Amino acid sequence: MLLRIVDRLRAARESEEGFSIIEVMVAMTVFAMIAAGVAAGIVSTLYLTQDNRSREAALNLANQALDAARSTKDVFTLDDDTTLQSVGNQAYTIKQTTNWINSDGSDNSCGAGSGVLAYKRVSITVSWTSGTSPRQKNVVLDTLISPSSAVSSASASTIVVGVRTATGGPNAGVAVTITPVSGGATGLSNPPAVTDTNGCSYAVGVAPGTYKVTIAKAGNIDKDGATAPSSSVATTAGGVGNATFLYDQAITVTAGAPLNLKDGVTAKLPTSLPMTYRYDDTVKTFTTTSTVLFPYQWTAIAGAYTSTCKDVDPTAWPTASNLTTSPNIFNAADGSTPGYNPTTALTATARAPMGVFDVKMGGVDTVLVATVKNTAAVTNGDPGCAPSTTYTFTGMTPSAATTIALPFGTWTLRGTTVLGGVLSSNTQTIASNPSVSNLKVSSSGNVVTLDPRTVPTS
Repeated sequence: MLLRIVDRLRAARESEEGFSIIEVMVAMTVFAMIAAGVAAGIVSTLYLTQDNRSREAALNLANQALDAARSTKDVFTLDDDTTLQSVGNQAYTIKQTTNWINSDGSDNSCGAGSGVLAYKRVSITVSWTSGTSPRQKNVVLDTLISPSSAVSSASASTIVVGVRTATGGPNAGVAVTITPVSGGATGLSNPPAVTDTNGCSYAVGVAPGTYKVTIAKAGNIDKDGATAPSSSVATTAGGVGNATFLYDQAITVTAGAPLNLKDGVTAKLPTSLPMTYRYDDTVKTFTTTSTVLFPYQWTAIAGAYTSTCKDVDPTAWPTASNLTTSPNIFNAADGSTPGYNPTTALTATARAPMGVFDVKMGGVDTVLVATVKNTAAVTNGDPGCAPSTTYTFTGMTPSAATTIALPFGTWTLRGTTVLGGVLSSNTQTIASNPSVSNLKVSSSGNVVTLDPRTVPTS
């Protein structure tokens, strides 16, 4: 029997028969499919293991941050913060956000609201981006921390001060002074600290009454231009008094050339030309070349804009037949506020569109006086200007054309030989300036109307 087996094995070994190429390819394909599935399973397992390890490390970091917050002796020192930390080869971002919760359950900025400051909410977010996935992952843990002792009692109160920048962000490092005014108010035994990273400062254990809260920071102003603005705050027993401020780094604005002049073209401006800056309902007019403003995105208007003199504002002119349908003449192609071009973080150049035209003086006149022609809104669309505003151009060249710029509106022109001299009759020749495309300049005798609605938009 054994010999028969040996013979059969020898015969099989000596046989020249084998697998066909098709059988080999099928076998390799089946093997590849099985191997790919096994490899995918292994890779998925590795990714899942790595993700679990990263998440576990993130949870540990979040818990450590919460433990550090809970161990803080003074909860008023708990502020928003962001730190970076690495565990192994994985980098994590740890972000801490804080806010006060009042006894009435309100959750407002700096703890402003009614009731007393009851708890400090601390939220920890740990985020990371795994090398195996482009999506950011994070874990979030929250806790409420009660002060070691009541920050307000039934007989005392708290004053909360919040300071925000022009964009609504917190203004940190602002000095806060609180002085008693009336109604049982007394001097504070512990002066408030400068505003924290949330733009907040607090005074606790305050006797009920009325107090004056004043803030100060070098180079900062409020929206009214005050360098050290103040606010009156009244507190009651067991309550919270709030003082909020808009306060930011001031910017210096310098008036520039008319916005609608072509490159390389100059125009003579009147002496002491006022500039008006407008933001929403806030309007400020200055006669100086440079001024300091709160860092809003102001719109610049040449001339003194008032409720009774609106024609200097191009957007106040209504549309009319055969004129440009849009009153917006500003170049806002770069996305910035028209006519207001920041040059640095603290400086800006304000360029307002103006009426630009040529005027040729007659005789020996060297001074041109332009007086606004009192008008109400008329059929040509001029919004009108009631005050008798007068602008003076000195150094004019007799019997020669000079390019000048005036605020939009209707003006009466007169010439004289000396500043303050007797005005002569109409001896000027008025013409449109080709360097200001499409500007509508209409004149009748010595009266000229500068209409902004046909000034180009670029």
